[in-house]
Amino acid sequence: MEVHHHPDVHHKPKPWKEYLLEFLMIFLAVTLGFIAESIRENIADREREKQYMQSMIEDLKSDTSTLASNIYLKQSRIVMIDSLIYLLSSQNYRTMINEIYYYGRSISPPANFSPNDRTIQQLKSSGGLRLIRNVAVSNSIMTYDQKMRLQIAGTEDEYNIRSEYRKAAIDLYDGKVFNSMLTKIDKIEKPLNNPALFKADPATINTLIGNAQYLKKNDQLQIVRETELKKQATELIKMIQKEYRLENE
Repeated sequence: MEVHHHPDVHHKPKPWKEYLLEFLMIFLAVTLGFIAESIRENIADREREKQYMQSMIEDLKSDTSTLASNIYLKQSRIVMIDSLIYLLSSQNYRTMINEIYYYGRSISPPANFSPNDRTIQQLKSSGGLRLIRNVAVSNSIMTYDQKMRLQIAGTEDEYNIRSEYRKAAIDLYDGKVFNSMLTKIDKIEKPLNNPALFKADPATINTLIGNAQYLKKNDQLQIVRETELKKQATELIKMIQKEYRLENE
């Protein structure tokens, strides 16, 4: 009768050094994977950061161009307001009605600042501000954004002043003459033959002069604010270009 021997299923225990080696290999693999993933994320974040800053420079350049145009327009308008007040204050103003109509119509359109804030909005809404490593750059962007918002909010006062001026202009000027001056969409034509004012009594003239000088004061204030904003935008462009080596952007 045969005797069957069962195989010995018990393994000899591994030396503790082998367990330690396996643990170290697993730990090293996990650690290296974590480091590799962190490196990939860091590279991606740095690329996104640079893209944001390139876009930010484009927005700032657009803003500086708009601000420069607005400043020039307001400076020109202040000269026209001074001329209008001088002419209306002259005893022989009736001989210079063409100019009075031209200046009176030319100073009425608004010159508001509409910033290109796409990048700032993206940075704030998507949490992209955390990507900006340079604290000075991040703080400067937020300071610029704050001043930009204040400038936009300040246009409400200008709107009210301009509204009052337009009411006074309707009383003083002949609306048909004003309409005839708008021969082109982007240009105001000076009338000919000194057309009469609609209502030229001293009180009406004084009301328009009073509202015109409020427009002048508001434009002077806006010039100061927009000049400061333009300076800050220019400095921020230089800061970003230097920090991210985007001098040729």
